[in-house]
Amino acid sequence: MTQQKPSDDAHMLSYEETTFIGLLKTDKWEPLKNWSILLAFILALWIVIFTILHGDFQRDIVSFSDKITSTLLGASAGIFGIVIAALTLTLTLFHQKLLPAMLKQKLLQQYLFPFWFAVVLWAINITVCIFLMFFHALEQKCLIAPVFIFELFIFLYATFYTVRLTGLVIQLALQRAQIDS
Repeated sequence: MTQQKPSDDAHMLSYEETTFIGLLKTDKWEPLKNWSILLAFILALWIVIFTILHGDFQRDIVSFSDKITSTLLGASAGIFGIVIAALTLTLTLFHQKLLPAMLKQKLLQQYLFPFWFAVVLWAINITVCIFLMFFHALEQKCLIAPVFIFELFIFLYATFYTVRLTGLVIQLALQRAQIDS
C-alpha cells in the first residue's frame, strides 16, 4: 500500500468543491457579475416598455410568444450543443502539465465553471420554451406573458454570456500558444 505525500492532499478537491454551487462559490459569483446580465435586463425591459406603450401588452406578448417560442427552443438546443462542444475544445487546449498547478491555484475551476453556467442557462431556456409551448396549447394566456418575458431575459442573458465565453476560449488559446512557444 502506497502512502500519499502530504503535499498531494493539498491538491485533492472535496465533493462540495466540484458541485455547481461549490464552483460558483470558488469563482466568487463572477459569472453573475458581468455586462451580459445588465444588457439582457435592459433589452428585455425595453421590449416590455415598448409593448406596453404601443399596444395591448397581454395580447401582443402572447402573439409574439406564439410566433417565436419554437424558434427560441431550436436556437437554445443548438447553442446548448455548441457550448458542450466548446467545452471539449477548451479541455484539449489545456497544457496537460499545467493542470495540477492550475487546479491548485483554482484557475482550472475559473476556466471550466463558465461552461457549466452557460449550459445551465441554455437548459433553462429549453425548459422554459417547452413550458411556453405547453401554455400555448392549453391557451393559458395569463401565464404566457410573465413566462415569456422571463424567457426573453434568460435567452438574451445566455446569448451574451455565450459571447463572453467565446472570449474565454480565445484567451485560453492565446495563453496556450505562449506556453508552446
